[in-house]
Amino acid sequence: MAVVVFDADVLIAYLGGDDAHHAQAVERVRRALEPGTRRLVSAVNYTEILIGPLEAAGAVGAETVDAMFVRFGIETIQVDMDLARRAAAVRVRTKLKLPDAYALATAIHAEKRGHDDVRIESFDKKVNKVFADLHPIA
Repeated sequence: MAVVVFDADVLIAYLGGDDAHHAQAVERVRRALEPGTRRLVSAVNYTEILIGPLEAAGAVGAETVDAMFVRFGIETIQVDMDLARRAAAVRVRTKLKLPDAYALATAIHAEKRGHDDVRIESFDKKVNKVFADLHPIA
């Protein structure tokens, strides 16, 4: 089964019609909706996605995010000790910001759980480069 792990920036851009990356985000989400694809986001990145909608519309904004997750079948991966340790290892090795380290750790975690075709969707070139260059990181 293919797995797509979203970094927060793609889903933020998807939600923001005036975002410079909106059209690209729509295409990336569309691609992730292919049958047989599991869609994941870490709870840390989910938090990032919620901030703008909460600031703009309060609880209604958060409900919009949750509705998108349900509609697109995006699973929120809870942070347990294994994922936290993996994110810390990514952070130490790459110096990425912690939320970006969680996106990468979520992708690596999926690979460790036996998924062969894992990709990360991010507009951050550094995140994409680190994923390509350094995964899997134990």
